[in-house]
Amino acid sequence: MKKYVVAFVLFVFITPTTQAQKQQLQEQMFYYSVKGISFIPPLSKPGLVYEGKLYMGRKKLAVLFNQLNDEQLNIYFKKYKANKTVADILSFTGTFALPIANIFITANNGKVNWWLLGAGVLLSGTSNFLNVYAQKNLLMASYYFDKKNGFAFSGFVPQQQSIGLAIPLGK
Repeated sequence: MKKYVVAFVLFVFITPTTQAQKQQLQEQMFYYSVKGISFIPPLSKPGLVYEGKLYMGRKKLAVLFNQLNDEQLNIYFKKYKANKTVADILSFTGTFALPIANIFITANNGKVNWWLLGAGVLLSGTSNFLNVYAQKNLLMASYYFDKKNGFAFSGFVPQQQSIGLAIPLGK
């Protein structure tokens, strides 16, 4: 019983924290350009606005990038697709597959498999991280397009998000 309470408390505290961090990153990633491409933070999917038309989803974004026909924009789009595909796979695995497998294993053995629960949380967190980087590639594509075409922009400078790890080697 004690393990269940600890798992529930951790889930309650970790989930809002990761959602708040994701929302904060998305709020920093808004970019508006009157003449060029504007990046719209996702409600459900990230999107770009070009010449008054909203492009959301991989198929519509592919149409936009093919229409613009720029090598650097295509590189940003390929990075977006790669990050988004891996994020979707990890999200499905961490959110649905591992918890369902844990339920079946628990039903047979009567024990909670903590490794599967931990792996599910880790995969979901990694999925959120990759989704943010996928969105960042669209943001950088819109910034690049406006800079290349000399359009005035609203003073936005994209911030490089990074995660660091420091290991002290001495006292």
